[in-house]
Amino acid sequence: MAERDCRDCKRWKGCPGKWYSYTENGKNVEEEWYSYRDIRWCPMQIIWIYQCADIFRAGNWVERHEESGESKQLHAEAYFVKSGIAISELDDRAKGIDDRAELLITQIEDGRTLVNLSDGARAQLMYLKGKDRKKINFKRWRREVWESSKTGKKHRFS
Repeated sequence: MAERDCRDCKRWKGCPGKWYSYTENGKNVEEEWYSYRDIRWCPMQIIWIYQCADIFRAGNWVERHEESGESKQLHAEAYFVKSGIAISELDDRAKGIDDRAELLITQIEDGRTLVNLSDGARAQLMYLKGKDRKKINFKRWRREVWESSKTGKKHRFS
């Protein structure tokens, strides 16, 4: 099974995502999948979480195709905890955006990817990304950080 790990990317712009290859009915299939421990809040992962939001809201993690037999593992918490944490974290980050990232969510539901998002949706995605939540609201962040980074000015906030 070929695997490209998001933790190996030093910059999200070059991130290919995490893809698993397997053979099903004689065809090679690739699917994007992240475990909870892989989540680094890069734009690729945020898009993936929003694409799978219904599964996460139902309290499940997206299943990955396994070629080998089933393995039993003991877990320290209930099965729905990590999926709830992931989607809740995105919802909490989106509270800083006036419309709660509806533009971004709508475009992701329409099948857009990182390369063909509108400028407004891309700005919302960049506001949501990162290890930590932003300290300022979206309007101020966009004015002071996003727009100044396009013009080459240095900015204070991340």
